[in-house]
Amino acid sequence: MGKVSTYLHSMAVGQQDARALPRIDLERMRLAAEEQTNWLCMATGPGFLRPGLQYITNTDGNAEARIKEFVFGAADAALMEFTDQSFRVVLDDVPITRASVSSTVTNGDFSSAAGWTTTGIGGGTSTISGGKLTMNAVTVEGVAQCSRSVTTATAGTEHALRIIVDRGPVVFRCGSAATSDDYISETELPTGTHSLAFTPAGTYYVQFASKARSNKIVDSIQVEAAGIMELPTPWVLADIENIRVSQSADVCFVACDGYAQRRIERRAQRSWSVCLYQADDGPFRVSNTSRVRLKPSALEGNITITASTPYFTADDVGSLLKLSHTGQNVIQKLGQEDVYSDPIRVTGIYTVGLSDRDFTFAITGTWTGTVSLQRSYDEPDAGYVAIQNFTGNTSGPQDDQASNAIYYYRAAVLPGNWTSGEATITITYDGGGGFGICRITAYNSETSVDAEVLTPFKNTVYTRDWQAGEWSDRFGWPAAVALSDGRLWWSGADRIWGSISDAFSSFDEEQEGDSGPISRSIATGGVNETKWLLSLQRLLVGTEGTVATVKSSSLDEPLTPTNFGIRDSSTTGAASLDPIKVDTRGIFVERAGTALLELTFDGSSSEYIATQISKLTTDIFSSGVKATAIQRRPDTRIWLVMDDGSCVCMVYEPDQQVLAFIPIETDGYFESVAVLPALVQDRVYFSIRRTVNGNTVRHIEKMALDTEARPDTTCKIMDAFASGTNGPASTTINVGTHLIGESVVVWADGAPIETSYGVPATFTVDGSGNITVPEAVTDWVAGLPYEARYKSARLAYGGDAGTAMLQKKAINSLGLILTDFARAGIKYGPSFDFMDSLPLMTDGETQPEIVLSSIRDEEPVTFAGEWNTDSRLHIKTQSPYPATILGIVLALTTN
Repeated sequence: MGKVSTYLHSMAVGQQDARALPRIDLERMRLAAEEQTNWLCMATGPGFLRPGLQYITNTDGNAEARIKEFVFGAADAALMEFTDQSFRVVLDDVPITRASVSSTVTNGDFSSAAGWTTTGIGGGTSTISGGKLTMNAVTVEGVAQCSRSVTTATAGTEHALRIIVDRGPVVFRCGSAATSDDYISETELPTGTHSLAFTPAGTYYVQFASKARSNKIVDSIQVEAAGIMELPTPWVLADIENIRVSQSADVCFVACDGYAQRRIERRAQRSWSVCLYQADDGPFRVSNTSRVRLKPSALEGNITITASTPYFTADDVGSLLKLSHTGQNVIQKLGQEDVYSDPIRVTGIYTVGLSDRDFTFAITGTWTGTVSLQRSYDEPDAGYVAIQNFTGNTSGPQDDQASNAIYYYRAAVLPGNWTSGEATITITYDGGGGFGICRITAYNSETSVDAEVLTPFKNTVYTRDWQAGEWSDRFGWPAAVALSDGRLWWSGADRIWGSISDAFSSFDEEQEGDSGPISRSIATGGVNETKWLLSLQRLLVGTEGTVATVKSSSLDEPLTPTNFGIRDSSTTGAASLDPIKVDTRGIFVERAGTALLELTFDGSSSEYIATQISKLTTDIFSSGVKATAIQRRPDTRIWLVMDDGSCVCMVYEPDQQVLAFIPIETDGYFESVAVLPALVQDRVYFSIRRTVNGNTVRHIEKMALDTEARPDTTCKIMDAFASGTNGPASTTINVGTHLIGESVVVWADGAPIETSYGVPATFTVDGSGNITVPEAVTDWVAGLPYEARYKSARLAYGGDAGTAMLQKKAINSLGLILTDFARAGIKYGPSFDFMDSLPLMTDGETQPEIVLSSIRDEEPVTFAGEWNTDSRLHIKTQSPYPATILGIVLALTTN
């Protein structure tokens, strides 16, 4: 007979597959468990009944939701909720909610111009027609404006303005006077929907403005109705899991396969926008190689692009076009002082009667003032001097008699030289050339589209030299986004794009040097549909077929247009799930969704290596991973929501050689997870589908702190729980209407409420959200119960002749080292069906029922173990009985 007393000192190995447990050659398997459900572990070893989940709110319409983090700082974060074509924000555990106020923006739907002032500066015009406000600056440096006053009967109460911009950007401000912006500072509103909060002291003034020489359109401005703030989004339910977010300060850049990119902007803690991300200068596809020629109807403004043969489709709307022409033409209006037209660049040789340098200059219109023709020898933006002045309309050639020199010419109205009117400047030069850029705004036919000009064209004739934008419904949109190396990176299909350095909305190919934009094919072979981007020591691209590394020639060199390469670092494809960044390591889900891989940097090869770290825990990943999030305090915990509604917590401290997978269960189905930072312990949030009173509901619930799962005055170890303080003490507890009809358990005033030793009392929540407890209580926590189950690994100890595997054995006694526990809840036995409670009496002495903070070496208790080849230890506890296990001592006898 072999006898042994073995010590299990850690629960930080977690659950392993049953078929992996015979691997006793692996030292860590001695401390593994076949089941460790809801026994959360610390990296240092202790295992404890996981903290409960606090009810925060229902999801929008009880619909399935994806929750994501908005993190500006450790103490400045919010939870973003995405549902089917809807977006909400939870701030400080409360959804942003608009108050009921007595204020209306009269004609805010622009059904009438009554009450609106539409004066402009320098010729700018604002028109209210057809339920829209249309603004156009018209002249160079002109400003279109539209403003009005708004009265309120609820001064001192927070108001919010919902502004829908059909075609932006427009500039908006709100203040206590017509000329002030003390309520909402002057800000640029892109195309999209904006909910802007402020608190007026009385009548307030709103103003829209635009300096663009093309139409900018506002659909409406209204005072938000009372209720939770909800902003529309394009993403339908089936696609919300494909949303990828990268944040810079108050802006989240959002990619989703099949959709144009968005920006989610926080303008103040309670002011939010969902709007289009638009780059006005690229990126562009390769130059046109077809027989199609394109012609703009005008150089700038709102124009029509005509194709020589059928080319356009409705899917081109929203995309860019870049047209290059020979020659230089400028047609612009000047309507105030200190304004300047775009220049032309004159080169070539002067020859009498036949010069490369001749151009024409004309002024038309009704105006009063002095217009100067200026010339610069230096550069297009400086060094100009007036060579002619005009006080009336003119037209004719200009004779530049220089040779082999570059001159720039432009029209100018110098300070003090303007009285009134608008002067149309036309400069025409046959030499040189250049490009213009427009965005398609409407589809007319296969040969015609409407567009707004972003960069003025150089001519209005047909050209074969044109490029279409990379992004559109026709050619596809990026599926992933990341900030890395001072650039904003987008990737989709087999392409990757990097913005100009520190200019996240610019892809200007004219930018020279290392800061210029980057546009490349991934082209590493195989299947390269991008699933995610991850910025570690290098930028990694997770695709359906590979994980590729974007790198320069040296690890510490920045990526530039000329120092850029992509190589496969792993041929394991990636699933369409957010990867996890853990310092210089990465964690991602492989293509099938059923395995977890770790990316580590290998110094010898200077490459990232992918290694599967879930090989011994394949069972808990069998349904596939649905959502991921990472918690860094107090330990690194990676939360994995599964397709079957279960959840796994991966405790991961590679420097301490800790890797533990802990299944997390609740009376419901986990659907999404997010983590917000905090100073002491990061806060973990779940979206959970539950059945309450026969109805399907979805809650956002927040996991309590580890320290709140201790047997103190309150102990938060229930799910969907509510907590509170009765004053005075009462037998009535208002749990909340979110659990009507459900049975809940209660911890009150430092102890569980139970019917007998180890048997918790349950209470049914009535239609008002109340329960009645037997005795009056003050501090309480009430919610849905759950249990924690631990089943040890195979006990391969105590064999006289080598291994004890396959020898009959029995557990004779069990000793526990415990802290922070309620004695009545701890049960143990040879199976979950046959269990004893931790005794209240030991050696004739009554033991404490509740232990807080102090460590208890519990006397070994007799264990009713059976003789068989696979004797196991089973331990269980449940709500509302907390428990923390520091160590387990087993006495075994082997036959």
